[in-house]
This record gives sequence, structure tokens and C-alpha cells, in this order.
Amino acid sequence: TVIIAEVMQKAEGNRRTTTEGSDAQVNAALSLYALQRDIQMSGYGLINEADTLGCTIQAQFDSHAARTLTLAPVIITPGANATVSDSITVIRSGTNGYAVPVLTTISHASTDTGFTVQSTLGVQAGDLMLALPSAPSSTQWCTLFTVRADGSNTLSSTHIPHAVAANTWNPSTSIMPATYATGTMLAKASNLVQRTFAVSGGNLQSVHLQVADDTTVTCTVGSNVVLMKAFYGKDTNSDGTVDQYDTTTPTTNAGWQQVRTVRIAVVARSTQREKDEVTTNNPTLDVGNTVSVSGSATCGSNKCITLQLSPLSGTNTEWRHYRYKVFDTVVPLRNVLWAS
Repeated sequence: TVIIAEVMQKAEGNRRTTTEGSDAQVNAALSLYALQRDIQMSGYGLINEADTLGCTIQAQFDSHAARTLTLAPVIITPGANATVSDSITVIRSGTNGYAVPVLTTISHASTDTGFTVQSTLGVQAGDLMLALPSAPSSTQWCTLFTVRADGSNTLSSTHIPHAVAANTWNPSTSIMPATYATGTMLAKASNLVQRTFAVSGGNLQSVHLQVADDTTVTCTVGSNVVLMKAFYGKDTNSDGTVDQYDTTTPTTNAGWQQVRTVRIAVVARSTQREKDEVTTNNPTLDVGNTVSVSGSATCGSNKCITLQLSPLSGTNTEWRHYRYKVFDTVVPLRNVLWAS
């Protein structure tokens, strides 16, 4: 009986190890797919000219606190240290129709309640739009606003109104620059998507901005994800090829124009705790040796990045009793490439 019980216990342990390892693989793959899908679409409808990349977006819903966003398809926020995951924020238009921008034909003052444009084809009342100056600066920022008529200030074939009203992105105090010059672009940002992916509590979660009421909603994208690291892929010499990966967020338009891809690594953990220490070393990510990657070190004939699961200090070895799967991918920012 003892022998039979021991054999059955060992067989059950092997089954659970195999099953939970498969679950970790599925979780990592699905999490990476969700990230890849959103990053591929990032910038859609908003980035029509490369010269507007990095523009500061001012937005305020009703009397809520003002929001300051950045017109960049993807923003990576590095973790506080090697054991803390990075976060990834994407932004794009969520319009169901086409997202071709329109051009203004008359300059717009901060006290005006509408834009005069070449054509309003495709623009409807209630749409969100983004004003994009041709040369963004500290005095020429981008502004998010709601298309809304008021009295004689109505939507026509050449006029887009943005009358002040409650529960809109048109606050009672203007947040627009003193003047938007003729030729300013208005991009259709209806159903704006602004989503941040981060690892919390052992899960990959997304925090989504609800533009209808300026609130946020958090949901779980993938379970048992313990670490995520991300890098900007940059073309620093303008030859059309990424030659550097790092986590430094650009601060200028020229810097943002260098960003061409995003590289992501996701580490998933099995839920089965093993009696023995089955993982004795931190997993690594092989990044090859043809492109410079920030934080990489030589490992054999290539370069590797250590994905830190062990604590930076102390002797806690609990992490060693689990099995891990590492998935990574490189995602091209196609809307940036098209805008270029």
C-alpha cells in the first residue's frame, strides 16, 4: 500500500507540474498577444504627421482635474528596480469610421467656440477631436475637445463647434493655446483609447481611461504574470533599421521620431509550488549581439538580460519553488512608420 501510494503521489505530482507548466505557457502567450495587438494599433488616427510626435496634450472633462498626456504611441515607464515590472501606456483613436484629419482654414483664438475647416466630412456631434499644431511647442500644445453645437454655433460643412457644456471635454475655462494658426490639423479621436499595462499582484492588468465620464477601469489581461520588461527600439542614424534598444523615454520630437519598435519580455509562473527548488537561477532573455540593448551582458556568443525574480536583498528563496516561462517579441509601430 505504501509503495502504491508513493507511486501515485509521484505520478500526480508529475501531472500537476506538466499541467501547470502548460498553463504558464498559455498565460504568457495570451498576455503577449494582448500587448502586441494594442501596441500595433497605437497611434492610429492621431499620428498623421511625424512632426507632431511628443506634443503635450491638454485635456479636461467638465470640472474634473485637468489631464496632461503625451502624443506618443507608446510610453514605457521603467520599474523602480530590476525586480519591479515596467509599465506600458498606449494611446490611439478608437473611431469606428475613417480617421483622416481635417485642416483649419482660419486661425483659432482661445476664446473662439469653433474651428473653421476645409471639410467636416465624417465628423459628428459628440465626437472627440484633437487639435494638432504644425509645430508643437511650450506655447503651442495639443488640445482634446468635444464637438458640440450651441445656439447658432452649429456643425456645418466647414465649421466644427466646441461649445462649453457639462460632461464634455470642453471645460468652462479654455485650455487651448492663445492661437491655433491656419493649417492646424484636427484629428478624430472618438472613443479615445488610453490604456496602461502593468503587473500587479501576480497578474498583468490594464487600466483603461473611460472618456465618457473621465474615470478609469482596471481589468486582468493575464494571470500568473510576475515580470514584464520593455524597451524602445530606436533608429539613431536614420538608416531605417533599429540599432538600439533602451528604456529612455524621448523628450523631444526628434527623439520620438527615432522610436520604431517596442521589445517586450513577459515572465509567467506556474501555480504549482514544487517541494524542491526547481528554479535555481534567474531566467535570462537572449537578445543576440547585432543590436545594442541597454542592461545586457555577455552570455556565451550572444548578449543576455537577466530577468530578476530573486529579491535584491535578503535570503527569501520561495521563488525557486516555481517554474517559469519567458516569452518575448518585437512589435513595429506601424502608424509611426506610415506617418514618416
